[in-house]
Amino acid sequence: MSFKNLKNLVKDYTKQSKSKWAIKEDMASMYTQDAADTAAVLTHILGGKFNRAENKLSEMDTLPRDNAVLAIIEDMGNDWAKANIGWSFK
Repeated sequence: MSFKNLKNLVKDYTKQSKSKWAIKEDMASMYTQDAADTAAVLTHILGGKFNRAENKLSEMDTLPRDNAVLAIIEDMGNDWAKANIGWSFK
């Protein structure tokens, strides 16, 4: 399990947090939090702690959560996501 797309999402949020426009618009901390939340989901999944990943996803804001779930689906498939973390898309 490499979770390439989920890892790339963490990198993207981190990059966005350092962008000039995010800093100027006072949104850098939001992207930093999104990166941290997404990284936590990744860490839980890689550690086999699927319930913790599911709970973390439940606590996240809607857009970053949906992006994380979509990345997981791209990496592992919708059926895997539903069976292991309780999230999927139709």
